[in-house]
Amino acid sequence: MDNELLKKRLGIRLKELRLAKNLKQEDIEKKHGFNYRYYGRLERGEINPSLETLNKLCEIFDVSLAALFQFLNPDDKLSTERESISVKVSQILNNAGAAKLKKIKIFLDDIL
Repeated sequence: MDNELLKKRLGIRLKELRLAKNLKQEDIEKKHGFNYRYYGRLERGEINPSLETLNKLCEIFDVSLAALFQFLNPDDKLSTERESISVKVSQILNNAGAAKLKKIKIFLDDIL
C-alpha cells in the first residue's frame, strides 16, 4: 500500500472512530487538546501523523495501535468505498431519533 492510500485509509478509520464516540472534530480540540484543523487534515489523509500523535489518538478513542490500523489486516477485504459507507451509516445512526432507527432496522432486516 502506498503512503497516500495509507494516509487516506487511516483518515477514514479516524473518522469512523470519532463518529462512533459521537464527537465532532471541534470536540477533539476542546476535550483532548488537538487543533481541530490539524485533526481535520488527519481525517482527510493530508498529513503523516507522528508516533506521538498516533499514541494520543489511541488514548482518545480507547483503542490499541493494532485496532487503529485494523484496515491493514490482510484478511480484511474492505475497500475504501465500503469504509466510506460505514462512516456514512455511523453518521446517520448518530443523528437518528427512535422512529428513524426503527425504520432503519426494518429496512436492514428486509435486505439482509
